[in-house]
Amino acid sequence: MKRGLLLFVMTAFVAFQIQAQSQYNLSSFWMVIKGTSNLHDWESKVTQVHGYGQLVAEPNNLKAINSLFVEIPVRGIKSPKGSVMDGKTYDALKAGTYPQITYKLTKITALNNKGGGNFAVGALGDLTMAGVTRQIDLWVTVKVDNYGTIVISGSKKLKMTDFKISPPTALLGTLTTGDDVEIAFSVTLGKQ
Repeated sequence: MKRGLLLFVMTAFVAFQIQAQSQYNLSSFWMVIKGTSNLHDWESKVTQVHGYGQLVAEPNNLKAINSLFVEIPVRGIKSPKGSVMDGKTYDALKAGTYPQITYKLTKITALNNKGGGNFAVGALGDLTMAGVTRQIDLWVTVKVDNYGTIVISGSKKLKMTDFKISPPTALLGTLTTGDDVEIAFSVTLGKQ
C-alpha cells in the first residue's frame, strides 16, 4: 500500500513539473557585434536569429531556465560598410563550412530576483563559431512582464583567436582588426 502511494505521489510530482515548464520561442531580437581596427571601431548587425527554450515562468516571475538554444546564420551578419566587410566576416567565420553560430545553455549558475519581474541570471553555455566550441560564462538581465513574455539582455566580450578565428585584414594588410569583439543583444521569448 505504501509503495503504491509513493508511486502515485512521484508520478503526480513529475506530471506537475512537466506541466509547469513551457516551450518558449524567440519572437524578436536586437544583436550587434562590435570590434576595433587600427583605423576605426566597427560594428555589424545580426539580422537573423532563431532560438527556443524550456522555461518555468509566470507573470512577473521566472522560476527556472531548463534549456536554451540560439542559432545565428553567419550570412545574416551585415555591416553598414557593405559587402567587402561582410565578405571578410564570412571568410573569417568560415561560413562556407560552418554556416551557423550556436549557443546552447548547459547550466544556470545564478537566478537572482531583483523585484518587479527583473532577474540577474548567471549561465554557462557552449558557444560554437567557425567549428570551434568553447564554454562561456554569461551574466544577463531577464525581464518577465505581466503576460509572461521574457526579455533577455546582455553582452559578452570574446577573443576571436579563442575560436581559432584569424582577425580579418584588408587593404593588403594595412587595415587590421583587433582580436577582441563584443556581442551585445536583447532577445524576446514568447510562450508557444
